[in-house]
Amino acid sequence: MKKLLMLTFAATALLSGCQAVNPPYSQQAKTTILVQGQEGGPNVPKVIIALNDEVTSLDNQHISITTAGVQRELKNAYISDAQGNPQAKSRFITLELTVPYQDHSYVASPFVYNIQKFMNEWATEYRVQTAIQSLTINGKNYSLNLDQDAINNRLVPDTALFNVRSAFSGNYRNPYNRKIEKLTLQTAAFEPENLKQGEKNPLIIWLHGQGEGGTDPDIVILGNEASALAKSPIQHYFHAGKQTGAYVLVVQTPTYWMDEGDGKNGGGANPSRYTQILMDTIKAYVKSNPDVDSRRIYLGGDSNGGYMTVNMLVNYPRYFAAAYPICEAYAYFQHKKDNQGQYVTQQGTGTEAFVTTDSRWFSTAKANKIKHIPIWFVASNDDPVVNPHKYSQPTYQALLKAGAKNVWFSYFETVQGTDTPTTRYSGHFSWIYVLNDQVGGVQNPAKILSATAPNYGFEPSNANFGGNFQAKFNGKSYSNLFTWLNDQRK
Repeated sequence: MKKLLMLTFAATALLSGCQAVNPPYSQQAKTTILVQGQEGGPNVPKVIIALNDEVTSLDNQHISITTAGVQRELKNAYISDAQGNPQAKSRFITLELTVPYQDHSYVASPFVYNIQKFMNEWATEYRVQTAIQSLTINGKNYSLNLDQDAINNRLVPDTALFNVRSAFSGNYRNPYNRKIEKLTLQTAAFEPENLKQGEKNPLIIWLHGQGEGGTDPDIVILGNEASALAKSPIQHYFHAGKQTGAYVLVVQTPTYWMDEGDGKNGGGANPSRYTQILMDTIKAYVKSNPDVDSRRIYLGGDSNGGYMTVNMLVNYPRYFAAAYPICEAYAYFQHKKDNQGQYVTQQGTGTEAFVTTDSRWFSTAKANKIKHIPIWFVASNDDPVVNPHKYSQPTYQALLKAGAKNVWFSYFETVQGTDTPTTRYSGHFSWIYVLNDQVGGVQNPAKILSATAPNYGFEPSNANFGGNFQAKFNGKSYSNLFTWLNDQRK
């Protein structure tokens, strides 16, 4: 659901107040952008220039670079290999750039937000203009001036981690018009290294938010930094004993998980068009990987993906070992509809635009159906998109009232980052805490069990990573979401 906006190309001047005095390098050069996924989305922290000849030195004092129309601040410039790693001699030059976060996006992001589809997409063009006044090649000094579109010359190490790509198709009944339709979901998977025959490893499934739908799983991996699930800070929780790590599967819908069959993003109070095909996609992946421990399949995601997480638990309550819904949009109350069956809306943003009724969508029957499943909710009190008071909070209380014993809720005041520590993100971006491995404290279930609306007894806490209480089950305490997740088995 996050909107990443690329700034419009405007700047053309590369050097101000100085002119290159060395002869221009006349051989062909190629510009490559290194794209990195971070907590605020994708950015371009490095530009790598490939020359035909070996460079032995360059002058860092007189370098200017503009990307996507934005004059960039140079952090460092050095001779490197093709991946941007420093080298003494090479035909590659890397320009390392600062990447400030402004207006809900990193400066000069390679993503653009399609306002018609409400989805992130790769920019169709990403111009890089570079001027280097002095570099030494074969003992001679040269200048270098480039103006190239590098959107298709991109190096993306984060998405390379998910090197198993596939798609799953089938024919399914549309819940909106009851017609049979062909659906396709895209998948990308990270698989642990050094797998040994006969050993089993858990599977973590990530379901994306509204803005990451489409047909390119790279959008999913970079949009919310789902790549963090495949990196060592989180993977090390799954290295205990004989485990060599956790499989990570991201699944992408062509529209939205909250699509009720009409191609629109719904309000979370109806079945998803993709319920059955998602289950079939997951089962097909597990079947193709006998190393996956079928007793330890963990499902989670953010916003739209949080909705779909709860939706899948309700529809398949015996399949998943645990779940971690984040800023989940599975509605607690039914939404009002007009005589034509269309949702009645009011002034407001996000879920506040829907008019609720007194009837429950997350019914007592649903709570009883999934109360045995270990679930760890995450949300922030200042979420402007999915109001926790109407979604995750009453749902959590309903589970406690149904008798759930191993369900927890980390509830934050605001969303603060670590990649850009001074940035306060939208309160909807609570997935940042999960993917930064900062979820530990939980709310006290006893207080919430007897509390009432609108706050349901929740006490938001940043200082204690989501709450002043600690998750405890079967005599064991957990101070970390992923330590808890690793212990859950069917």
